[in-house]
Amino acid sequence: MFRRINQGQHPKRWASVLLEDRNRLPRESGVYAVVKRGKIYYIGVSGNLNQRWAGKGHHRFSQADGLGKPRLHYLLLPGQQAKSFEKMLIAKYSPLWNYSKIPVGPRVRWWQRGLMVATGLLVMFIGSRSLVLGALAMVVAIALFR
Repeated sequence: MFRRINQGQHPKRWASVLLEDRNRLPRESGVYAVVKRGKIYYIGVSGNLNQRWAGKGHHRFSQADGLGKPRLHYLLLPGQQAKSFEKMLIAKYSPLWNYSKIPVGPRVRWWQRGLMVATGLLVMFIGSRSLVLGALAMVVAIALFR
């Protein structure tokens, strides 16, 4: 069932679930917002909120997950009404992520960084003993961490 829009209502007052509980989102259309401590990071619209956030497929999932327990706030609305309301909300709140590029590249874990340093030291050691073996070790290291 769809609710009447209260245009003055901040998204933090809508129904919400933790990001980790996103599988509990309704399978209906509506507007959603990624919110942490009252700050709106992203506003979007979907024909099926549950499907939009299923798994880790949302293009802003990594950013949202990096916030540490953000909430997904949502308001159920029919398709065209949801799109219009989304545009109005974006204009009103100017969420940071709605105007930014999506970060690329996976996060490098501490153990991966340590392995890279160890590999670099090994390449330098081999390179100091033999130019050919050093070049070969560098090619292998680059292939590993690409």
